[in-house]
Parts: sequence; C-alpha cells; structure tokens
Amino acid sequence: MTSHRRPGAGRIAVGAGVLAGVLLAAGGGVLNALDARAASAQLADPASTSDTVDGTAVSADVPLLNTELEARDLVALTPASRGEARAALADGEGVTFGVVVDGETRDVTTQAATLADALAEAGIVLGWDDVVDADLSAPPQAGTTVTVGRSSVETVTEDVTTPHTSETRETSSLAKGETRVVQAGVDGFAQVTSRVSFVDGTEVARTQLASVETTPAVPEIVEVGTRVGPAKLYTLSQFMSAGVVTWGGYKFTYYSQSVLPGGGLSIPGRHVNEDGYVSDGDGYIVLASSAAKGTVIDTPFGYQGKVYDRGTVGNHYDVYVR
Repeated sequence: MTSHRRPGAGRIAVGAGVLAGVLLAAGGGVLNALDARAASAQLADPASTSDTVDGTAVSADVPLLNTELEARDLVALTPASRGEARAALADGEGVTFGVVVDGETRDVTTQAATLADALAEAGIVLGWDDVVDADLSAPPQAGTTVTVGRSSVETVTEDVTTPHTSETRETSSLAKGETRVVQAGVDGFAQVTSRVSFVDGTEVARTQLASVETTPAVPEIVEVGTRVGPAKLYTLSQFMSAGVVTWGGYKFTYYSQSVLPGGGLSIPGRHVNEDGYVSDGDGYIVLASSAAKGTVIDTPFGYQGKVYDRGTVGNHYDVYVR
C-alpha cells in the first residue's frame, strides 16, 4: 500500500529519486536560503510530496524555488545506488579493461559506473541470452578481461541410433558354462527433436522435445548352459591309448570323424570340441549305437553323449573323435 506524507524540514529530495541529496550552503543552514513563504508554498504543493512504498521514501520531483542557487552550492549530485562506483571514478581518468567478444579482443576505457554501461558506450550490444563472465551491475575493474559469449538456440531433428538390449536365458540343453547366441541384436533408429543452446558456436545444453521410433531395435538373445556333465575320468589321449573303456555298464570304443558322412546322418551344429570329440550344437558328443537315435547317456569323458548313428549293439557305444 502506498501512502503520502510531507517532507520534514531539511529533508526535501530533488530530482525524481535521482539526487541523493542537495546541500544548500546559503546562510549557514539547509533551508535558510529559502524564504519562509516560499518554503511553505513548496510544502503545500502536491508536487513536493514524497511517496512511501513499504516504509521506504521515494522522492518526487520538486522545483527549486531558490533561483539564486549556484553550481558551486551543489555539494553532491550522485545516484544513491551508484555512490561508491562514481567515487572510484572521481579522478576523471576512468578505467581501462579488456573485452573478448565476437572472436576479437579490444580495450575499453570508460568512466561508466557499471560494466553494462561501459559495454553499451563501447558499442557492444548484448543479446538477451548472451553470457558475460562478470557482474554487469558492478563497476568495471581496471586491468581485467571480460568475456562476452554470444548465445543462440536452435531446434534440431536428428536420426539417432537406439542401442539394442541383450537378454540371457538359461538352458539345460547346453553344458554349464557354455553359451549360444540364438538371436543376434540389431540397433534401432529414432527421430529425435531437441532444443540446443550454443555459446560462440559450442553446444552447452540440449533438451529433448520429442522422440519418434522409426526402426525398432532387436534384442540379442543368449542362451547359457546349466547342464552339469559327468566327471572327466579319461582324457582323449588316455581313451585312444586304451582303445576300449568299460564304465557304468557301458563299453566305449572310438572312431575318427572321417567315417561320419554316412547316408542319412544329420548332426546339427557339428563341430570338434576343445577336448577333441565330435559334438553337436548342444555340446553332446556324437555316439553310434543300436539304441534309438537321440538317446542321451553319461560318459566317462566329461560329456554326455547322444546317439546319432548305428554300428554297435547293446551297451556298446562308438565315440566319434577328431
């Protein structure tokens, strides 16, 4: 709420809040230079009132009725909020400081009370979003360098790669520790719109506004074996040296894989494993037996075996090796 009051004797502020104080040195008193009737008229004039906002006096323009006031009688003419700044420049020589702007470095000499005024006097126009590394409301400091960064904002739309994920699935069809990729991962793409902020051409901030998936990513799927195989009681060298191994009620002999390409023999993922046994894609070593094809048994060679071929009878199994 704004209230009005009349100024007390000796407290007339002049100049729309710009003058901090006027000291009249006539007759040894502040208001002695004004005759009583002129002072009374001035106090009665609504234009001489001062506003009070939230308890703080705000001066209104008051005409000077003493027409004999000379310039030498004006002791102080300073903005109240800039008193210290102007005091620092009272020698009349100003200060010189450097400015880096628009890719150039220049020196500025000024008597301005604030850095903002000094830059304006030098013809350096600041944009609304430009970045200055010093306080614009503070006095310029001699010998310092002020950097002005030119800011800009752009809205950009880009095709962005969406990385694929990876899924792991356990399976008993693989021995423990073995893995198999059953689906290869493929990255996707999205159209992303962002607001990008730059200072002197360098990106300093980015805000995503929208994202539209154009190509979905395909996850990678990896199977991890959980099957625990039998203990390895014989190495391949020991097996081949013995020629025949009897274990667990079975008799095992071996044959080189050179005999494998028989009619109707199909072994998915056929390969020679790290121990030298011919194996299928699930890690079973390949056996020949009179048992039904697909029969799985334990062996003393560290792997389970699966029947893929014929050639032996009963509990006799041929093991195919490299």
